[in-house]
Amino acid sequence: MNELEKAGHSPVAVSRNAGKAAKILGSQAEIIEWDGASAEALAEKIAGFEAIINLAGENIASGRWTSGRKKLITESRVKTGRLLTEAVMLSSEKPAILIQGSAIGYYGTPVDLPAEENHPAGQGFIAELTRDWESSIAPLGKMIPRIVIIRTGLVLGEDGGLLKKMLLPFTFYTGTVIGSGKQWMSWIHIRDEVRAIRFLLENSSCSGAYNLAAPNPVIMKTFMSSLGKTLRKPLWLKVPGIFLKAILGQMAEETVLSSQNIFPGKLLKAGFEFEYPDLTHSLENLLLKKKT
Repeated sequence: MNELEKAGHSPVAVSRNAGKAAKILGSQAEIIEWDGASAEALAEKIAGFEAIINLAGENIASGRWTSGRKKLITESRVKTGRLLTEAVMLSSEKPAILIQGSAIGYYGTPVDLPAEENHPAGQGFIAELTRDWESSIAPLGKMIPRIVIIRTGLVLGEDGGLLKKMLLPFTFYTGTVIGSGKQWMSWIHIRDEVRAIRFLLENSSCSGAYNLAAPNPVIMKTFMSSLGKTLRKPLWLKVPGIFLKAILGQMAEETVLSSQNIFPGKLLKAGFEFEYPDLTHSLENLLLKKKT
């Protein structure tokens, strides 16, 4: 939200838990609480918004995918998208743009050759989920002048997420390569994720699907090796994929063991310039505070 405010926008967050959102966004952020169930109530709250950015979604990689967990992950995205669609339809004032969250999981796994936005959809739970997620707002295509789908890669940030999980073994000097180490990881620095969203918001010629991933993906072994070098800690262990599959099942196959070589073709062609296009620079910035 700070990025949008600095650019002269007036962002408003819509959350099911305003107190929790305030802890993340800061006490100065404008936050509207919504029950997550009523399209009519949401329509009232978003009336007059010039733009909507829908990033709602339960954490995919927080545990084994039980049937209950899958339902929660799906409803947090697809149901919310459908409620948002209904709310916009009910509103007398439509936004000029809707940016809809999605993920590179859309392409399935394995994707070992560089895939751009025209790559076909894949198979599996995440691929089906993202297709349904994107389709949940499809009826708005005739009502909103511009719809942008952001298929986001693995986001690297300071405050948790993927990087925090990858760092844990190094804390105990047991840096670990997961699976074969040959699976492709398409990542993006949190700073570039935010900048890309703002870029797509402000550029009226941008519409359709965009891959939000750095132009230089790496394989798992390279990622972990770069992480170890940045921290100046050794890379000792290798966890076989079969072990993770036994513990985490399908979740492991479609997350840490998946191989996705995704390229941000449309984003680059639109003129976006990555501030952190390479992994080493990104890790140094996030872990060593080298704000370069």
